[in-house]
Amino acid sequence: MIINRLRRLVENITIPVLAVILGLLASVFFVALANADPIQTYRNLFCEGFGPQGCETFSDLVIIRVEQEDGTSQSFFSPFYGENGHSLAIVIERATILILTALSATVAFKAGMFSIGMDGQLVLGALTAVFLGVWLPKQIYALAGVPDADSAPEALRTIMHLIVPLICILAAMTVGAFYSWIAGFLKVKLNVNELISTIILNSIATQVAIWLIAFPLRSPDPNSTPRTDRIDDTAWLIPFNRVLLPDVEWLEGARVGIGIVFALIALVVIGIYLYRTTAGYEQRMTRGSRLFARFGGIPSDRAAIRAMLISGALSGLAGAIQILGVDRRVVGEFASVGYGFDGVLVAILARESIAGILLVACFYAGLQQGATNLQFGNLPRQLGGIIIAFIILFNSMENFFRSNIARLQSRIRPNRGQAAPESASGATS
Repeated sequence: MIINRLRRLVENITIPVLAVILGLLASVFFVALANADPIQTYRNLFCEGFGPQGCETFSDLVIIRVEQEDGTSQSFFSPFYGENGHSLAIVIERATILILTALSATVAFKAGMFSIGMDGQLVLGALTAVFLGVWLPKQIYALAGVPDADSAPEALRTIMHLIVPLICILAAMTVGAFYSWIAGFLKVKLNVNELISTIILNSIATQVAIWLIAFPLRSPDPNSTPRTDRIDDTAWLIPFNRVLLPDVEWLEGARVGIGIVFALIALVVIGIYLYRTTAGYEQRMTRGSRLFARFGGIPSDRAAIRAMLISGALSGLAGAIQILGVDRRVVGEFASVGYGFDGVLVAILARESIAGILLVACFYAGLQQGATNLQFGNLPRQLGGIIIAFIILFNSMENFFRSNIARLQSRIRPNRGQAAPESASGATS
């Protein structure tokens, strides 16, 4: 039993590593078309995505040597070396929204609902958060008889720092859950394919968001591009390096805050819900066959609706955290960035595993970070996107890798089925 588990663990580690290697090899052709050195391109990709400041070689991703003021050099374990900031801090910031949207997709998938409506739910959740983050503090100041935020008592602002973000987050989750419920209702009551309905709902949400940002919620600054006002400081989920950990250089340049704590809590809660509760069991059974689940006494329709509600709430939470903790406003292109679709990719690549989502989200965020920063090395940014696409493509070929690994193992190891009869005949003689 232990040997089988170890073998499965080795396979689960080997397959993603092979996918990355093959993705890099397949990308060499496009790197050459860009007149770039493949080794230098890949070095920049991983150093910018996962390395500390000053990372220049692949070995620097593990151990980096730093020149001291006295002329000597000192070695540091790279993931912990944070002078002037570390790329991994930005990876954590980017991974937060990926974790939540991947969880959103996983919850829906586990109930047999192939929902890809995370983008629309996230965008509407973000707009809800930014509207309340701007409007609600003004109402509180008016009720308290305070003319502006600067003259508000410190006690009032402290209470608002606790209450306002919570209200924004709960409202965003409610909006996301309701928007996801629409697709679930259409599926359960009218048998409308959830893939089609969520695509349409995404499009509607995007167009509504573009209109709201361009007109009703647009900042009054006439020279600005379409964007909303910034949320009030009391609605801001202040990054750790501004409050709790101001002296930690590792976090410099990143907006890592309470959002990652929410994401990790969501991972644990969803894991317990899916695998340790009756409702989670009903949801997973519904995925196999809704008709079979119904004959088994499982309320499959209710399980599907519940899954869509939870899925939408997680997407709304992702949108709220992105606004309250990172962007602080919604700009025009936010509606078409595709955070939700990235989350679906992460969920699929993680095989809908709770632990896998955490690992894949961080790796995918690092690749995105590295691809974006390729342009600073005089390399086309699109080259990073091509490399990521190939890695994802090979990572999705799990069955191909597993079948070839099994075939290779059968050639290397003797056939146990033949060895057993031979040993039996020897014992008889």
